[in-house]
Amino acid sequence: MRHVRAYRIVRIALAVGSVLPRYWWLLARSYVGREPSGASWNRAHEAAAEALRRLALSLEGGLIKVAQITGSRADLLPRPFIRKLSQFHDAVPPRTLEDLRPMIESELGASLEDVFASVDATAIGAASLAQVHRARLHDGSDVVLKIQYPEARKVIPLDLLMARRVAGLVNRMQSSIDLRSLASEITRFIELELDFRREAESTARLRDVLSTRDDVRVPRIHTELTRDRVLVMEYLDGIQVTRIDALREAGHVPSEVARRVGSLYGAMLFEHGFFHGDPHPGNILVLPDGEIGLLDFGLCKELPPRFARLVAQMMVSALIGDGPAALEAARDLSFDVEELRADHLRSLLLRVVGDSDEGDDLWQALGATKIRRIPDDFALVLRTMMLLNGLSHRLAPGRRLIQGELLKHLAEGARAPVDAAPEKAAAPGAA
Repeated sequence: MRHVRAYRIVRIALAVGSVLPRYWWLLARSYVGREPSGASWNRAHEAAAEALRRLALSLEGGLIKVAQITGSRADLLPRPFIRKLSQFHDAVPPRTLEDLRPMIESELGASLEDVFASVDATAIGAASLAQVHRARLHDGSDVVLKIQYPEARKVIPLDLLMARRVAGLVNRMQSSIDLRSLASEITRFIELELDFRREAESTARLRDVLSTRDDVRVPRIHTELTRDRVLVMEYLDGIQVTRIDALREAGHVPSEVARRVGSLYGAMLFEHGFFHGDPHPGNILVLPDGEIGLLDFGLCKELPPRFARLVAQMMVSALIGDGPAALEAARDLSFDVEELRADHLRSLLLRVVGDSDEGDDLWQALGATKIRRIPDDFALVLRTMMLLNGLSHRLAPGRRLIQGELLKHLAEGARAPVDAAPEKAAAPGAA
């Protein structure tokens, strides 16, 4: 039933209808001068966040991503949303290979047996939009078969439409939080992850961009087997980066792993201007030779011209106390400088390069800074750095090793002329 459009509309409408009256009542009290207490607002936010969490778990699809991305936007939403949703995973129970076989074979134009020597029946990972299986080609190559769910392109546009409608409704009720920008961000992210051909192009491009490094492996795409809803790439055999005991047993030093990850992301963000935007622990492997293996390239992002240099200039200037230079760079990055103070920006950035993986940290920093909105491009960079912050804390608590490597690249980027374009590799397609 959950894949039936009418059923999803009704369930979403019922969930919205269960929480909006509480907000209407609180807003009405504010309007007549009887300002509700902070506890009253928190109870309303708790109820709304819990309703979204339950709805996403029940209907899955695009709503999983809505909950996940919502939980990452501490610059827009009250703390109860961040607390309930910031650790929201998009992992879902996998489906059987036989259930997906008709769609796979339709996309490939051939039977599974004709294309693959073998395909593991058990998925090695399943998320809200797709699942992956290990397989082997007839030439002996070990590969990963990524399969988009057949209903994804039918139900997800509906989920996104409903999210935009709800955002518009909330905006008509109040003007303090612009949820339309959040709905636009969610739409953009999910559309990127649905586009397997773009993901293949982004993977190939990042592989090319990082080809001069000997400390990273980006899987090779089998372009001859890439389709709109099926993607085949090289299988990387490694240890998930947060499995600390397994890393040590294999002879890897977690602190050195942290430094390599920090150096890699610093180069992508502040040298190349094209980066892997989802450093979730499940997307980073440590390979037997110590290389860092990257997975899942749906959120690869090309930064606008001058963006990496401006971010570096803003962050370094703020951290060393050069307020005018920091605010000038922030203005060029589309921050609302009239509402931004240099000490606010410095407070936020110190928290970003801190040593905690608690989601509330970002909320506390933003609450103290009075920054109302973070520009969209910088929001993805900030989200990436916060995920890396948490990873650093798990690999080497208290040592800030990933952050230190990022800051080295920030300093180098800040010294470069602000009009200089980031280094680009030949792109196999638009990213």
